[in-house]
Amino acid sequence: MESLIAYWTGQYERAAQLAQVGRQHREGGSIGARLASLEARALAIVGDSAGALVALSDAERSREAISGRDEVLGVFDFPAAKQFAYAGTALLAVGGQEHVQQAIVSAETAIRLYRSADGDDQSVGDLFAAHLDLASGHLLLGDLDGTEEMLGFVLQSSPERMSASIVRRLTVLGRELGGPQYGGAAQAVHLRDRLQHTVVRASLPAAHPSELPT
Repeated sequence: MESLIAYWTGQYERAAQLAQVGRQHREGGSIGARLASLEARALAIVGDSAGALVALSDAERSREAISGRDEVLGVFDFPAAKQFAYAGTALLAVGGQEHVQQAIVSAETAIRLYRSADGDDQSVGDLFAAHLDLASGHLLLGDLDGTEEMLGFVLQSSPERMSASIVRRLTVLGRELGGPQYGGAAQAVHLRDRLQHTVVRASLPAAHPSELPT
């Protein structure tokens, strides 16, 4: 929890350090995969690509070592779907065409697993995040059609369901669509306008995000 708080307040190095400390005291269940995934995501943001990739590998090994389900479920559980969602975010931050393509596969896997899960195991916030990672991945590969397709799930959803972290990510993606590399292409301008409209709607006082960032 302390690592998460540090991450969402922009203290990425501290978030990674807290996850590293937690890994020294982990017990059974999915907590090892969670802590390694938290570390990977934070390290990727601060530019430690090598450390992030090592942590992602550690998360995979921790997942493989799990026998049975966690004793305490709910917010204490770290399902495979969430692990793939974290991996997608980390790999996007690492960058490079190969890692971006891996991020797309991870985000697609997260979405598939969440959609096939029981209602209590589904996370709207993680579904939004995974779709935004897919959109970002396609954008980094210069695929505006793929970007628009992946944004559809988010843009067609009620803004009341969007957390502050999702709104921030929509804002960042909108700025990226306005970059000079797209030369004011009509499709990019249209997508940016739709993103800005959604951000405004989600920021209204009537909007009450239903989930905290994870």
